Amino acid sequence: MRDLLADKFRTTLSLAGVSIGIFSIVAVLTVVDSLKESVNEGFRKFGSDVVMVERVPLEPDFDQDGRQKWWQYESRPQITWQEYLFLKEKSTTAGRMLFSASFEMECAAGRESYKEGALVAVEGDWRMMVQENILYGRGFTSGELSGGAAVAIIGSDVAKKLFPDITDPVGRMMTVGGTPLRVIGLFAPSGNNLVSMTDVDCVRMIPIRLALRIVDITSPTLKTRIIASSHQASEGPPEGISKEELKAELRMLMRQYRRLRPAQEDDFALNELSFVAEQFHSLFGMVNRVGWLVALFSLLVGGFGISNIMYVSVEERTRIIGIKKALGARKRVITMQFLAEAATLSTLGGVAGIALVWIATLLIPDTLFQIYLSPANIFKGIAIALIIGIISGVAPARHAASLHPVDAINS
Repeated sequence: MRDLLADKFRTTLSLAGVSIGIFSIVAVLTVVDSLKESVNEGFRKFGSDVVMVERVPLEPDFDQDGRQKWWQYESRPQITWQEYLFLKEKSTTAGRMLFSASFEMECAAGRESYKEGALVAVEGDWRMMVQENILYGRGFTSGELSGGAAVAIIGSDVAKKLFPDITDPVGRMMTVGGTPLRVIGLFAPSGNNLVSMTDVDCVRMIPIRLALRIVDITSPTLKTRIIASSHQASEGPPEGISKEELKAELRMLMRQYRRLRPAQEDDFALNELSFVAEQFHSLFGMVNRVGWLVALFSLLVGGFGISNIMYVSVEERTRIIGIKKALGARKRVITMQFLAEAATLSTLGGVAGIALVWIATLLIPDTLFQIYLSPANIFKGIAIALIIGIISGVAPARHAASLHPVDAINS
C-alpha cells in the first residue's frame, strides 16, 4: 500500500480504468436482474396458467413464402361476449374467467375531458386483468356487473385530469358517450409494474352490460379477449388440471360454438403470457451481451493501465529487488509480491466501481421498476476485478522475478 500511495496520481489513473469497467459490468447486471425480477413478479401475479382467447396470435405465424398471415387474421371474426358466456357455462377446467372489450372513447367531468388510453368493459373476474391495488373506493360488485350499473373504476392519470383539485374522486360523476357514470374506485399508480394487460394509469373500467348501451362491442375496431385460468384466486391449480388441458378444452369449445368442421383451421388464437416472458428474456439477454462487450473494452483499458503501472513500479524498485534476491528471496516470493500488488490495485478499482453503482441505485427514482444491487453482483464485480488484476500483473511480476541480483543492484 505504501508503494501504491507513493504516486497517488498514477495510481488513481490506473484505478479509474478498472472502476469504469467494473461499473459498466455491475451496472448492466444490476439493471438486467432488476428488470427480470420486476417482469417475473408481474407474470407471477397474473399466474403461469393464464390462457387468452384472442383473434390474433402473439407469436408470429408465417405462410410457405415466409410472409406473416396478417391478411388471414384480419378476416377472422371478433371474440364475442356470447362466446364468453358459452365458455363459462360449458368449461369444466377453468376456475376463473374474464371477458374484456377495450375501445377508445372520450370521457368528461365538468369542463375537463380525457381521451388517452382505453375504456375497458369487463364481465367476470376483472381482477385477472388488473393487479394493481385500489387506492380509494372499491371494486365492482357482482350485482353491478350483472346489472350493468353506471359505475366506473379509473386510473390515476384519469383522476388527475378530470378531477385536478380532488385527491379522492370516489363518488364524483363523469360522462362517457353522453352516459353519466359514478366513480366508485381509483387504481393505485402502476409505475413499478412492467407487466400489465392494460395501461392502468389511463384506464376507465366499466361493466360490459353498461358498454352494450354505449358502443357496439362486436365492432372489429374493439380489442376483445377471453382470459381463463385453471386456478381460483391465489390458490394453486386444481389437482389433475394443467394449462394444456385448459387450452385443449377452450379450443374444443370455441370450435364447437363457431361450428368449425374438422378440416378447418382455428379462426381464433390461444395465447399464453409465457410467450411474452420469453420475448422479455431474449431482450434481456441481448442487453446483457451488449453491456458485457462495452465493459470488456473498459476492462481492457484498465488492465493495460495496471500492467503499465506495475512495469514502472518494477523499474523503480529494481535495486530493492536485487537486494532481496541476494539475501535469498526466491522467484516465487518476488512474483507473488507484485501479483498481490496488481490484484490489490485492481480490487480497489472494482470496489470503487461497485460503490458508484450502489450510489446510482440510491439516486435513480423507482418510477418504472425497483433497481437493487444484489450480493451476487457485488461478488461477481470483485471477482472480475481480481482476475483482471492478476492477469495484468503476470508479465510485470515475471519480469521482476527474472532479474539477476547483481545486474539489479548495479542498475
